[in-house]
Amino acid sequence: MRSFNSFLDRAAGRDLACGLLFSGIALVGLIDVSGNTMLMNTLGRGPDPGPALLPLTVLSFMLLGGGILLLKGLAGWVLHLRKTAEQTPTQSDAPLSRHTHAAALLVSLLALPSVVTSLGFLPATWLFAAPWLIWLEYRRCHRLHRALLLGIITASLLSLALYLIFITLLGVAL
Repeated sequence: MRSFNSFLDRAAGRDLACGLLFSGIALVGLIDVSGNTMLMNTLGRGPDPGPALLPLTVLSFMLLGGGILLLKGLAGWVLHLRKTAEQTPTQSDAPLSRHTHAAALLVSLLALPSVVTSLGFLPATWLFAAPWLIWLEYRRCHRLHRALLLGIITASLLSLALYLIFITLLGVAL
């Protein structure tokens, strides 16, 4: 049992837990949305895709992401069980550092609507996403050039996808 308890402290345990959570939420949501006949009857009628498109898309991506996390967690668990030698524990952020990052994210989320009003949706979304994605990648790999490149590319693709889905396809008014 000691092996399983030490495993739960590792990333594989968190991946399994997050994968189960996201997959469970997505499955419950997909069952609920697909069971609603009034909502499903609006899908694909005329030029408007209907209100069922967005929940089905989001929940499908959540299920896909949860499944990937589950597979990653299972692979990590198998690798952990195969290892015989003890490894030194990895350093983790101090709790204060984690709270500081969460507070900074909350403040930036609160500032986002006013930035969207002044700059527009696309630049504001990119200005919000790019620093966070760069920071997350740098925290993962500790290589500044890689973090900058992947953060900028990912922020650009994410901003463009959000713009195309919400502004162009669905016609959401700002």
